Amino acid sequence: MASWALTVGHWKRVPIKLHATLPLGLFAFSGFRFAPVQWLCTIVLIGVHELGHAWVVKRCGGQATEVVIHGFGGWCAWLGDVSPLGRAAIACGGVMAQLILLIIVLIADAIGVWPTGPEARTVFWSLTMSNAWMIGFNLLPFRPLDGAEAWQFPYLLGKSVRRSLTVHRNVVKADNDFVDTSVGDGGVKAQAENIAAQLLADARKPEEDGK
Repeated sequence: MASWALTVGHWKRVPIKLHATLPLGLFAFSGFRFAPVQWLCTIVLIGVHELGHAWVVKRCGGQATEVVIHGFGGWCAWLGDVSPLGRAAIACGGVMAQLILLIIVLIADAIGVWPTGPEARTVFWSLTMSNAWMIGFNLLPFRPLDGAEAWQFPYLLGKSVRRSLTVHRNVVKADNDFVDTSVGDGGVKAQAENIAAQLLADARKPEEDGK
């Protein structure tokens, strides 16, 4: 994907590249019209989506290596051993970033700070309606779309939470001397902190076989 791509910037040392197929894709997406404002908005949406992936990659213990915006969408390349929960979170990262942008634009319009004029309306339509359409399309449960893994996130998160709560209950029940729940000396608080740390660790390393 890096072939025929021009680096136009960096985000936290991650190169952001525009692929040679991008102009053709933008022209087709706009109905084969000359629409530079719409083209720019589309690039912004794809960039926000891919940087959303890159941000979650880092939080899950992986390393984003490049973000490429091409004529068919975008691509966030990354390396690292990430658990199924982490991969599902990464898949959700793109649409969540788009959703945040959508909410910000709607709030700006609702409180009356969004500018007026034909170009402003084009930008508003692109960052709301086109944005929502892209979110829905990306959530279809088919590869290579994000929905193929993103819809696993609620199940995997619930599984991880249940496992952590089970461990916590077993620790408390095993030995009253192991965790002192009768005295407010931080014993229960420490266990809660350990559970939170374990949930984060689940997303940063592969799950063991059979777990």
